[in-house]
Amino acid sequence: MKKASLKTLKILLPLALGIFLIYISYTQFTENQINEIKSYLIDANYSWIVLGVILAFLSHLSRAWRWNYMLKAIGHQPAFLTNVMAIGTGYAMNLIIPRSGEVARAVVVNRVNNVPVDKAIGTIIAERVLDFIILLIITATALLVSGTVIIDFFKERLNTAFAKAGSSTILIYGIIALIFTIIVVVLFRYIKPFQKLKNFISGLKDGFNTIWTMQQKWLYLAHTLFIWTMYLLMFYVSIFALPDTASIPVSGILSAFVAGSFAVAFTNGGFGAYPYFIAQVLLLFGVAETLGTSLGWILWTSQTALVLIYGLVSFVMLSIKNSVSAK
Repeated sequence: MKKASLKTLKILLPLALGIFLIYISYTQFTENQINEIKSYLIDANYSWIVLGVILAFLSHLSRAWRWNYMLKAIGHQPAFLTNVMAIGTGYAMNLIIPRSGEVARAVVVNRVNNVPVDKAIGTIIAERVLDFIILLIITATALLVSGTVIIDFFKERLNTAFAKAGSSTILIYGIIALIFTIIVVVLFRYIKPFQKLKNFISGLKDGFNTIWTMQQKWLYLAHTLFIWTMYLLMFYVSIFALPDTASIPVSGILSAFVAGSFAVAFTNGGFGAYPYFIAQVLLLFGVAETLGTSLGWILWTSQTALVLIYGLVSFVMLSIKNSVSAK
C-alpha cells in the first residue's frame, strides 16, 4: 500500500507542478497576449523544428551506441537495435513516471539479452553521473558568458527579501537553517533510509569510476560529447523557427537550454515547467514573455512528440521481436 502511494505521488506531484506553472503563466496574460502566442505558434517556420528533431534523434542513437561500451565492460553486448529500443522505451516511460525510464531500459536488455537488471542499472547510473557533470559544465559556462545578467537577477531578489525582513527574522531563519542541517547530518549518518542514500551515492562513485577503467573510455567520452553537442544544436537551430528569437545572444541560448534541461528532470518530461522556465530566463535577456513562452512550447511539443513516436515504435518492435522469439 505504501509503495503504491509513493508511485502515485511520483506521478501526480510533478504533474501538479506542471499544471500549476501553466496556470500561473496564462492567468497573467491578457487576451491580446494569448492571441499573440497563438500567432507565433501558427506562423513559426517548422522546418527548423524538424531539423532540431533530427539532431535530437541522432543523440538518442549515439546514446544507444555509447551504452554498449559500458555493457561490454561488464561482459554483455546487446545488439545496437536492442539498445535503441530500450532507450526509446525508457524515454517514453519517463513521460509518465519521472526517472522510471532507467529501470525500463534495464528490463528490456534483461529480457532480450539476459543482462542482469542490477548491472544494467549500474551502467545507466554511471552515464547519468557523467551527463550531469556535462550539464553542470554547461551551466557554469552559461553563468560566465551571461555576465551579470543572472547574478544581478538573484542579487536583486535577495536584496528585496532581506530588505523586507528585519534582523530578528533573519536570525530566526538562520537558526532554523542550522537546526535543519544538523538533523539532516544525523539522519544521514544513523537512520537506515539515509544509509541507503549514502550507499546509493557510493554506488554512483563506483559507477563513474568504471568509465575510466573500461577499455574504450575515449570512445565513450567522444559519444558523450556528441550527444550534448546534438542537444545544444537542437536547441540552437530551433530558435530560428521564430524570426524574433533568431537574434537571442549565446548567453541567452545557453541559459535557456540549462533551464529547460533542469525543468525536464523535475517534472513529467518538462510538462508545463519547460515553457515556463524558458520564458522566464529569456525574459532576462530582453525577450518578451509571450515570445519566450511560444518558443518554449514549440520546443517542448516537438521533443515530446519525438519521444512518444520513438517510444511507440520501440514498443511495437519489442512486441514483434518477443513474438518471433516465442515461436
